[in-house]
Amino acid sequence: MLLKNKKEQNRYCIAIFPEKEMSDEEYDYQSNKILDAAEENVVVVTEIEPQRDTIEELQNKFPQEKIEVPSYAVYKFDSEKLDEETKKMEKRHKWKKFFNNIHPDEYLIVEHKVMYDINQILFYTTDLNKVISYILENKKTG
Repeated sequence: MLLKNKKEQNRYCIAIFPEKEMSDEEYDYQSNKILDAAEENVVVVTEIEPQRDTIEELQNKFPQEKIEVPSYAVYKFDSEKLDEETKKMEKRHKWKKFFNNIHPDEYLIVEHKVMYDINQILFYTTDLNKVISYILENKKTG
């Protein structure tokens, strides 16, 4: 059997930091623009209202950038870390898991925490087109 030297796809989570809550139309436009350009590489696009601690973390991570809104961040998606954290949560709620009674919100909290971990951020910009360019330029690993 021949093994193909297939390069693994990099996968990303995209955060949109809006100035104010986005309309559904504006969110759909921006997320669809990203997904249409780089669908197989983007796991999720999420609108996140930037809190003071998020802005401080971004400033520490990207000291050369002026952190402002609206803006965008590209996070590395780590499926192994997500699986690991999900299992930890299920272990903490082992009886709920046994009775198949863990609330879906518990899973969403774990997903959001893992997908938008500041340590996984790779790129920050105020330009939507630069997000797309970054993803397309970094499609493959190794």
